Amino acid sequence: MPTLADVHPDWMIFDEIQINKRNIISGTEISITSEKGRFRFIKHVITPTAEWIDVIGGPKGSKMFRSFRPEQVKTVHWKNKLRESFKDSEKSVSN
Repeated sequence: MPTLADVHPDWMIFDEIQINKRNIISGTEISITSEKGRFRFIKHVITPTAEWIDVIGGPKGSKMFRSFRPEQVKTVHWKNKLRESFKDSEKSVSN
């Protein structure tokens, strides 16, 4: 099965990024400006024309896969506090 790098060889995909002097790795919780809820960082993508981060999360009861520009990150949380129900459903999404 082809990977994203095979489909878009000029895209750079990272599983970490530094924002607000904090190193963010996959699973780190962040808050996004003008968005409700917390999001869990997945990956950082850079293309010749754009840059974004992929996350999963959102307000209670409506978690979703989203993408934002890195400058939209408002807070990098020191402690990951996602609700247990979210963690359980996140496991089912990854399976």
